[in-house]
Amino acid sequence: GLPGLLRLRLSSIEPNDITPELMETMAGLRIFCRHLHVPLQSGDDDVLERMGRRYTTWEYARLASVLRDNIPGLSLTTDVMVGFPGETGENHMNTYRFVEKLSFSGLHVFKFSPRRGTPAAGFGGQVEPQVKEERSRGMIRLGEELSARFAASFLGQELDVLVEQPLDGGGRLYEGLTDNYLRVVFPGSEEIRGQIVKVKAERLNGDLLEGTIIIQ
Repeated sequence: GLPGLLRLRLSSIEPNDITPELMETMAGLRIFCRHLHVPLQSGDDDVLERMGRRYTTWEYARLASVLRDNIPGLSLTTDVMVGFPGETGENHMNTYRFVEKLSFSGLHVFKFSPRRGTPAAGFGGQVEPQVKEERSRGMIRLGEELSARFAASFLGQELDVLVEQPLDGGGRLYEGLTDNYLRVVFPGSEEIRGQIVKVKAERLNGDLLEGTIIIQ
């Protein structure tokens, strides 16, 4: 063990690298953060194949389902790329619906940009910049809705929050993160910074939870 370590967070991990052993470790270790960032890139099988990804949407959805069964309250975030060469309106809608169905708790949205020397730069069917922009904006909006929905599901609960810093210059409101990546704001004071406190989540402001510390 690592003495004094409050939390252990995994960074981005590819779908094919998630093993039953890893899931077991995450589920069994209290310090393991219930947050996984598993890049999806596209929710359309044709696009995934053109990208050279080694999984299908069915396999990804099954993985997400197994992860959530094993790690209750898991925050699952992902990367989505819009405008990959040859992506049709229908391909894009498939991705949009897939992302909505999987109810991620956060999205990183990227627009495809051809990089010299990569195979995709030479692919036909490059998507018009304004179409990419439109698809990107819609996907970012969906990501915001899904983040808010995830946060809302924790309203009324008592959450363990690692206190990070004052929210403003006044130093009366503090913010911190739960182990499943929810940002929480609450009245506090300097001596709790760096500690884990229990906060009752009372209100939702966008995808930000607001609440008060429960004195133990």
